[in-house]
Amino acid sequence: MIVSGFEGTSLNSRTEELIVKQGIGGLILFERNYKNPDQLRQLIEDLQSLTAQIPEVPPLFISVDQEGGRVARLGSPLTRFPPMSCLGQADSNDLAYRFGLGMGKELRAVGVNMDYAPVLDVHSNPANPIIGHRALDSDTEKVARLGTELIRGFYDAGVIPVGKHFPGHGDTSQDSHLTLPRVERARNSLEEIELPPFARAIKQGLEVLMTAHVIYPAWDEKQPATFSPTILIDVLRKSLGFEGLVMSDDLEMKAIQDKPESIPLLGTNAGIDLFLICHDLEKVNILQNAMIQDIERGLIQQSTIDQSLARIFKVKKRLRTSENTDLDLEDILQENHKLAQEMREYFKE
Repeated sequence: MIVSGFEGTSLNSRTEELIVKQGIGGLILFERNYKNPDQLRQLIEDLQSLTAQIPEVPPLFISVDQEGGRVARLGSPLTRFPPMSCLGQADSNDLAYRFGLGMGKELRAVGVNMDYAPVLDVHSNPANPIIGHRALDSDTEKVARLGTELIRGFYDAGVIPVGKHFPGHGDTSQDSHLTLPRVERARNSLEEIELPPFARAIKQGLEVLMTAHVIYPAWDEKQPATFSPTILIDVLRKSLGFEGLVMSDDLEMKAIQDKPESIPLLGTNAGIDLFLICHDLEKVNILQNAMIQDIERGLIQQSTIDQSLARIFKVKKRLRTSENTDLDLEDILQENHKLAQEMREYFKE
């Protein structure tokens, strides 16, 4: 139930311990893990090999934050795609699909099986310091339509897309990496502007959503969406009918002011299935130990854990660790270079 960052460009004893002894089921890649595609492919093969001989243990989620534009953790020679806003400017379903397919193939060719994209936030606040060109558009219908095409492309490439940041980070005027933002908007406005892209993506078959570390007083005056049962259970599960995985954004962001040992109870009570910690392995240890203790004390119900594990295993059925072997990265890079050029023609500052 934890996705963790890790150090190094090759398998080391600490990362092996994370997977084999601690049972961490997912990892997130950053620049610190990447030198070149061959190195990354070997690293991921080594990581997956640690549990490959244990039939009851599914493959690892090997994830990355690769959106295009300024959010791209894996550099050259992988494709430098422009930001997603150019897809909104092009307003082409076909181009959005080809982008999801192209980026997905590229990631799959090096062994990545999950991408934290697409951004399904509606860019409804021009003063937003963190979303901006990362969003597809400021028009709700366009974001919903193009977002589902991106999702279809990722799935066709064999990569699991993660829609974000539920229930919408587009109207904030603060950066949740630095502080805890609030969206002071009426409920009907949130439902009409922020939710439709997520609702459409869910109908399209999106299986994983990432939460926003943002407070929405119209739904919950005290807790950010990540820890809000009202938002994640009443709105997401019950109203929108989402049955997939709910994943937190990075729990090291400044918006999360709670102590790591309090996070498992807050998160599981709200409906979080996967807890993301990108950097600090000590916080991973604290969170994991606290979760075990909370289960043993009866504070977290075993049935809640079982439900989350069932959702995780269901999504992991898609993962095929050998799927990248028949993909020619050089051919994909040539195709994607042309695709990126086509996309840049629509980009406007």
